[in-house]
Formats: sequence, structure tokens, C-alpha cells
Amino acid sequence: MIDVLPPETERLAFRRFDAADLEPMYSYQRREDYAQYAWRGPRTREECERALAENSGLRPWSRNGDHIRFAVSPKGSRELVGEIVLTLTDVEAAQIEIGWVVHPDHAGQGIASEAARAGIEFAFGSLGAHRVCASLDALNVSSARVCERVGMRLEATLRQSHRQLGEWRDELIYAVLADEL
Repeated sequence: MIDVLPPETERLAFRRFDAADLEPMYSYQRREDYAQYAWRGPRTREECERALAENSGLRPWSRNGDHIRFAVSPKGSRELVGEIVLTLTDVEAAQIEIGWVVHPDHAGQGIASEAARAGIEFAFGSLGAHRVCASLDALNVSSARVCERVGMRLEATLRQSHRQLGEWRDELIYAVLADEL
């Protein structure tokens, strides 16, 4: 079980989700401008309730597919402005995939870059990763910029690898190795 949190950054703190996060989470998870790059459509309130229940306590971390999701808040506040998720994709190769969400109302403030950088450092430090990667919809230019800002490199473009909102889309794979930071 994972019983540690990523360390605070200059402006952000990471925490486990709780019941008070339902309305703030639903306020962005239901939005089309969020869901257009989320590998799925907008979430219902019930789906947000399930996500909160699944991610509010300690999480297992020993098998491929295990994941941990942290709420992102401004330092000194419990306001939910986003989240980061780390997924153990390959135990033997010590590979972790990172993802992030920033409430669209808080976009453009550097929150995604700051949270992603902290998540990557946490993956390499506390979780012992050798490689951290990010998979994103090729139309998600903002997340591609975040990947580049935090030192990840573009490794691949997977052509028409997924369907999103009724159309075939390309996927970008970014990654960084522990010894590259």
C-alpha cells in the first residue's frame, strides 16, 4: 500500500481525496472542454462518486495496473484545482505512467507543470521508477507543452490509436528516465 504523498511544491499540496471533493471534481469532470482529451466522455456525478470512493484511502502498489490518484490543492487550502494519477505499468521494468488534470477554470497558471514535475520526482524518488511516461491525445497541445516543460521527450506518435468523441485520434507518448533529470 502507498502511504506517502508527493512533497509540497512552491504553490501546491497533494492529498488524498475525500467526500468534500465531489462537487469540485464533478464541476470539471462533467465538462466537454475537459473530456475532449480525457480518453472518454464527460463523467456523471455517480462516476465521480465512485472515483472518489476508489481513491480516498490507501492504494495497493505492487502489480501492473495499480494506480494512485492525488488531489491537487493550493498550498494551505483544501480547494480541489486538479489531480495527478500514477499508474504502475510494468513492475519488472519499474515503469510508471503519469497523468494530470487541472480544472479548466485554473488552466494557464502553471499548475499542470508544477504538479507533473512533483509527480515525476515522486515516482523516481519514493516509488523507485526507472522510467516515467505520459500518453496523451495528440490534439492536447497544452499537455504536450507540459511534458516538454518538465523534461520529457516525445518518443512516439501512435497513428489513429483510439476513438475519442466519435473520431479516430493519434496518441503521443512522452517519457523521461530517472538519470535524465
